[in-house]
Amino acid sequence: MLTAVLGLLGAPAATADVAPFPTLALPFKAGQQVYSAGIHSDDGGTGVKNAIDFSPADRTVRAALAGTVHLQHCAGGDWVTIDHAGGWRTGYYHLEGIDVTDGEHVEAGAVLGSTGNALPCGGSSTGAHVHFTLWTGSGAAEPVDGKTIGGWHFTAGTEQYTGTATHLADNAVTQLPGHFRAKL
Repeated sequence: MLTAVLGLLGAPAATADVAPFPTLALPFKAGQQVYSAGIHSDDGGTGVKNAIDFSPADRTVRAALAGTVHLQHCAGGDWVTIDHAGGWRTGYYHLEGIDVTDGEHVEAGAVLGSTGNALPCGGSSTGAHVHFTLWTGSGAAEPVDGKTIGGWHFTAGTEQYTGTATHLADNAVTQLPGHFRAKL
């Protein structure tokens, strides 16, 4: 159910062309300890691994890139997506204390809310985090595998909730799930 809802609501409107993958920041402030549960699909099953869970120490979730906020409404409340230039969208699920409004333009780094366990569209959560997702302009889930976000290159593992995060500046590798310091 969560997959169907997130897939339907999280996917941006179709566009003819999608720009190259944008330069995204991590969805939290750099310089702090972060736990990541690893790369996975929205349903934790066989779908595209377009999501990664983050639990930053300060619990503050920020926009990964400038864009227009859309609050996705479900029976249990709202969750946040942001449309970016070039036909890209990022999603931020499980947030508590959402601090943005529908249609608001935000800059990269703008505070969206706090990590949490909110389940507006269903699903599960075992600890406060943000379920960060990537979507293309075609409406399809975009794999996290092979993407560089905030100076970290992410590689999905063969199993759900696994993979690595490699810091490009010093080649430090963190096995996921795991803790790392979010360096610039």
